[in-house]
Amino acid sequence: MLDLNTYLTPNRDEVVSKVIDGEAIVINLSNGIYYSMDKVAALVWDLIDRQVSVQTIADEVASRYDVAPAQAAADLEKFVAQLAEEKLISETSGGRPADMPGGVTDTPESTAIRYETPVLNIYRDMGDLLALDPPQPGLENTPWRATGDDSADQGRA
Repeated sequence: MLDLNTYLTPNRDEVVSKVIDGEAIVINLSNGIYYSMDKVAALVWDLIDRQVSVQTIADEVASRYDVAPAQAAADLEKFVAQLAEEKLISETSGGRPADMPGGVTDTPESTAIRYETPVLNIYRDMGDLLALDPPQPGLENTPWRATGDDSADQGRA
């Protein structure tokens, strides 16, 4: 059984991720498998990325969605086990309290959204291709120049 006081973090040595428009896209760079999560699962991934406790994640899901806290915790336990099986997350010794800037926000119960069990969509079909040419995080800001572009070398002697 998952300890609710556990803090989780993405496996940053092998995984890159981005949440875009309520969908989390995750790529495991060691094997080229990519994953997507939306709705409840995307919220869970975002909270894991913020390194809050499992209890805080369960509480946040129960407060935002129309689901009993016990059901949210049970579904979260299964979902986290799947993330761990895929080596997308790991436990960490501590996290960030929910009330810190960038932490979890309160959502009134009157605005609860229809709940759907969190689902991890796994796409293994691109594994070989991504393994051959994996995305390289942090390279998007690298000033590249075309091969044969000597304009950057002008002025150097």
